[in-house]
Amino acid sequence: MNKLKVLLPTTGLDIGGAETHVTELAKQLKEMGHQPIVMSSGGIYVDELQNYDIEHVQSPLNSKSPKDMLVSIKCFYDTVKQYRPHIIHTHGRIAALISRLISARLKVPFMTTSHALFTYRWPLKHLTFWGDEVIAISDDVKQHLINRFDVKKDKITVIPNGINMKRFSPDIEDNNIMKELSLREKSKKVVYVSRLDGPLAELAARVVEITPRLQEAFNDIEVIIVGDGEGLNKIKELASKIDNSHDIVKITGKRTDIHNILNIADAVIAVGRTAIEAMAIEKTVIIAGGEGYMGILSEQNFELALGTNFTGRGINTIESSHQLSQDIINLLQLPKEEIINRGKFFRDKVHQIYSVEETTRQTIEVYYKLLRGDSK
Repeated sequence: MNKLKVLLPTTGLDIGGAETHVTELAKQLKEMGHQPIVMSSGGIYVDELQNYDIEHVQSPLNSKSPKDMLVSIKCFYDTVKQYRPHIIHTHGRIAALISRLISARLKVPFMTTSHALFTYRWPLKHLTFWGDEVIAISDDVKQHLINRFDVKKDKITVIPNGINMKRFSPDIEDNNIMKELSLREKSKKVVYVSRLDGPLAELAARVVEITPRLQEAFNDIEVIIVGDGEGLNKIKELASKIDNSHDIVKITGKRTDIHNILNIADAVIAVGRTAIEAMAIEKTVIIAGGEGYMGILSEQNFELALGTNFTGRGINTIESSHQLSQDIINLLQLPKEEIINRGKFFRDKVHQIYSVEETTRQTIEVYYKLLRGDSK
């Protein structure tokens, strides 16, 4: 297999499913002998890329301002001229718009990955460019591209975001995380991981607000909120109003060691990639996020959740804080044997579907399809 140079533009490299995916894809491409170059506005995963000797190019791809767009266009042009990539594989709307311009000017094949159900209202629909090949991370995203953006179905390949099964493993323990966060060894630990913006911040606030009820059900419980965003200060303020909050609610901000924090959880509240990572570590999961609510994930509703990339899109919405607290209580009261068996079921499924080695191999197949011109 010939060595490929792949430019991976994305909005940023802070906490988020797309951001983590780009990082893991770049690392795996490097391991397979290819040369990834990542371009973004920066973030906490830049150091991780550089530790793998992966080039990162700083560009304000998170900004729509005309001035920053011009900076990004010049940065894009200079980067493509310098590295001469075989392919531009873009993640994000602004990056895709600029990729389309540079691809046309410098004749470099351009493709995208769609990580979510993008807004299709005018004029955004007509300012969104997908390239000659498109990867959709789930079946519902593929259908959205066909129905709302008129993307031809033979140009779309469904490839889920890959998970590093070695990193997200129940066999890896880091006792330092317990000391760092001042966690108690015998407490029940509920972990919520997400960006803290919009509906996701509202859900994090619900998690904090129901903590007193969880205390009533379990004498020794700790709630750990991981993430950053505009809602962070509000969530800290809510937590401060709970009696003995410093002993019960831990708010960490953004972190790159998500695997270590998930590993100490008794229950994980998450969607999308984080939910999948938790399953890889054999954790019990509540599917709850900004696009839907499925409650407790089990063997019975796994396939239904899989079709939405574990977001619960179009299935249900959370109706009350009581619903969330009751699901957490029910989950934490499951028999130990059931928890163990469910965790092993989850890890086996994640390994079959999401291992980063397999998803990267599939992505490379799309790269060669694009280079052959099969999609023209």
